[in-house]
Amino acid sequence: MTVELSSLEERELEFIVGRSAEAAAFTRMLQENCEHACMILHVYGTGGIGKSTYLRLCRRWAKQQDAIFVLIDSSDFIHTEQGLVEAVFKQLPPVPATGQPASCNLNGLMDSLHFLTLERRLVLSFDTFEEMPEMESWLRDILFPRLPKRTLLLFSGRYPLKGRWIVSPALRERICQMELDYLNLPDRMEYLQKCGLDNPELMEKLSYSTRGHPLSLSLAAAAYSPSSPAFGNDYFDEVIELWLREVPDHELRKLLDAASLLHIFHHELLAFIMDEEVSSKAFNRLIALSFVRRSQRGWQLHDLLREFIRLRLQKRTPGLYKRLKQRAAQYYADALLSAPYTEREWEAGELFRYTGIKVARALMSEQEQRSYYWETATQSTLADAVAFANWRENHIKPISGVSVDPETGTSYSIEYTAEEIRLQLKPIDLSEVFALDPSSIKLLRNEHGQAKALFVVIPIHSNTLEWLESDPLCSPYLNALTREEKDKLGTPPERPAGWFMRCTYYSDLLDPAVRTAGIYLIYSYMFRGGVFVSSPFVNEISRRAYMGFGFHEVEGATHYYYDGITPTPTYAVDTQGAKLQDFLERLFSRTGLEWQEKRQEKPGVPDGPVKAGVPESSLDGDQLLTKREKEVAKLVLDGFSNSQVAKSLYISEITVKKHLNSIYSKLGITKRIQLAQKYR
Repeated sequence: MTVELSSLEERELEFIVGRSAEAAAFTRMLQENCEHACMILHVYGTGGIGKSTYLRLCRRWAKQQDAIFVLIDSSDFIHTEQGLVEAVFKQLPPVPATGQPASCNLNGLMDSLHFLTLERRLVLSFDTFEEMPEMESWLRDILFPRLPKRTLLLFSGRYPLKGRWIVSPALRERICQMELDYLNLPDRMEYLQKCGLDNPELMEKLSYSTRGHPLSLSLAAAAYSPSSPAFGNDYFDEVIELWLREVPDHELRKLLDAASLLHIFHHELLAFIMDEEVSSKAFNRLIALSFVRRSQRGWQLHDLLREFIRLRLQKRTPGLYKRLKQRAAQYYADALLSAPYTEREWEAGELFRYTGIKVARALMSEQEQRSYYWETATQSTLADAVAFANWRENHIKPISGVSVDPETGTSYSIEYTAEEIRLQLKPIDLSEVFALDPSSIKLLRNEHGQAKALFVVIPIHSNTLEWLESDPLCSPYLNALTREEKDKLGTPPERPAGWFMRCTYYSDLLDPAVRTAGIYLIYSYMFRGGVFVSSPFVNEISRRAYMGFGFHEVEGATHYYYDGITPTPTYAVDTQGAKLQDFLERLFSRTGLEWQEKRQEKPGVPDGPVKAGVPESSLDGDQLLTKREKEVAKLVLDGFSNSQVAKSLYISEITVKKHLNSIYSKLGITKRIQLAQKYR
C-alpha cells in the first residue's frame, strides 16, 4: 500500500542520521530479481536502538518505489493465524473486482496478495517481532512458503533469527540479518547539531554519556535543547517532565493518569475506568499528545512515560490506583461476557493484567514472562517436542522450593521426590497425539529457541472422544458424565467442546518464568468457552493451585493411574454460556475485587460528534432508557447503521448491539421499524 506520510512524520525522518548501510540493504533487496522465492530482511538490536524508526524509513523508501507496504505491530492483533490474516487484510489496498470478494482466511489472503503483486512489489513488515513468538512457527512453516515471489518479508526484533530459520540452507540463503548498532561519533554530532546544539563541550559530553544509544541520545538532546534549561546528568527524569509540559491542566493530567494504567486505551475504556463522562474534546487533546501513538485497537502511551506515571500514581494515590484497576478488570470481564467465542482471547489476556490469584502471585513472575513463548507443534517441530519429552524423562531430580506471595507474604512449598516426578512423567506417544489433533502439542521456548516445557492439551470433539475414552488418565472424567453430558462433547473438530490437559513437562519447575508461562497457557484455555479438565499428580501445591484458579473436583472421576495406590482427583472448570459469569464473579472475589451485579451504563462519550435529528425530549417520555441507550436510539432513528453508531459514540459494534437488545427488551419490541413507529 502506498502510504502517505504526514508533514510531521516527514520532518521527523529528516532528523535521522546514519543507517546508510541499512538503507542500502533494504533498497537493494527491494530491487532484486525474486523469481524463485520471496526474501526475508531481519533487523535486530536492543531496546531503543531505532528498530521502529528503521521501519518508518523503509515505508518511505517503499513509497518512493511504488511498493505496497504493510506494517504489523505485535500489539495490533490477536496472536492467532486468523488474527494475523485479518490484520494484513485491513492494510491491503482494494483489489479490483474479480467476481466475488476475497474470503477472510489464509487462502483468500494468498489470492489477494498474488493478484496485487502481479506488477508491484509487496513489503510485509512486522515490528516488535520478539513479542509474537507464538506465531513464529506458523509464519515460517505455513505463511512464508505461500507468499508471492515479489514479496519482501521485513522483521524487526530484539534477537537474531535462530533455530529452524537458519538450519535449512534453502531458507537460510533467503535471509539477510542486520544488527542495528549504536551511532558512531560523527553521526552523534550530526544529530545534536540538527537538534540545535552548538556547544562543542556539551555535545561531547552528551555523546560520551549516551554512548550513541539512539533513544538516550534523543532524550538528552531534548533536555539540553536551546529552548530548555541545562539539566545536567539527570536528563532522563527531566525529559519526563518535558513530556509532561504538554499536559498543562488538571483535566488532561487526570486523563493521562488513568491512561497510564492501561496497556491500550480508547475513549469508551478510559471513560469506563474513570467512571465519569469524558468529552470528545478532552479525549482528542489526549491522543494529540506527542507521546501517544495510534494502534489498531486504540492508543498507547510511550512505554517509558506510561511506566513512570503509573508507578507515581500507585505511590501517591493508592486508593485511586486501586479503583482504576478495579474498573479496568470490570471492563474486560464485561467484554468477556458479551464478546463471541472467537473474540475472547484478547479480552482474557487484558483481564489478567488487572486481576491476580493469591496462589498464582506466588508462583508467577510478571517481569520474566516475556522471555518465554508457546508454539503449537508443526510437522517440522514435532521432533523437537519428542526430543524434549525424552530428555525430561531421563533427567529426573527431586524438587524442593518455596514461593511467596509478594502482597500477603503467604508461602507455598513446591516439593516433589524423584519417584513422584518419575510417576508423573509416564511416556505418551506424541506422534499419535499429533496425528489425532496437531493443536494438542504446545512447546515452550525461551528467547534462544530452547525448549523449556511441553504441554499436551487435547481438544475434546468427535474425532478425539474415542482416544480419550481409551486413555487411563482421561477416561475417568468421561465415565463420570451422564450419557447426555457425554453426547454434548461430540462437537465438530473446528469447535471443541472442551480440552483435556493430558500432561505437563517442565525443564525446571522452580523457574518462575517457566511457571508463569504455564499458568498463562492454562488461563487461555479457561476462557475458550468450553470445559477445561486436568488430573495432575496428587500434590499439595497442585491442589491449591487448581482450586485457587477456580477449578472444582469432578465427582466420580477419581482414579489411581499414577501409582496404583493414591486416589487422584480430576479437576474441571466450565465457562460455557452463563457459567462464564459465575466463574468471573468467583475470580473477582478471590482477588479482592468487587463484582458489580448491577452496573451502570458505561459513562463515555457525550453528544459532541453526534448530530441526530430526533430531539432528546421525544425519547424522554418512556423513562425506561438510560442516557446512553437514548443516544443509541436517536442515531438509529436517524438511519445510522450499527457501525456508524459505534463510530459516532466511540464504542464497539458489540456494545451497540448490547444496547439495542436492552432497548428492545425495555420497550417490548424486536425490530428497528417498531422503534421508529413507537416514537413517531
